[in-house]
Amino acid sequence: MNLTKVASTIVISNEKKTNFLVDGDKPYHFLSVDISNDMTALATTLAYYREQIGIDVECLRLEELSITLDSEKQTLFVFSIHDFEDKVVEKCNEFESLSFVDVSELHHLFETVEMDTAPFFE
Repeated sequence: MNLTKVASTIVISNEKKTNFLVDGDKPYHFLSVDISNDMTALATTLAYYREQIGIDVECLRLEELSITLDSEKQTLFVFSIHDFEDKVVEKCNEFESLSFVDVSELHHLFETVEMDTAPFFE
């Protein structure tokens, strides 16, 4: 298997609600970027968050690793925000296509996730 893209999301969860960072409008998609030839999928994802969105990746913690079959098979990284949540959300909100959406609106998107499948690394 030759994976060329990697998907990711950031989860914000508290006692009242859970929101996930998604790309686009309904139907939503996980943020997906091309894997750099000289970096791992995780390094590519973190570089994108840092360099393109402007997030201090030290504020993120990897929570889950899975596979998504949204439009093609991709590794899916799920991050939580461990520090400076307001700054991370502010940086994401600067991009019109990115938004934090309540989990109740993401049923279709989560149907594409294979939770019991471990990602494949080359």
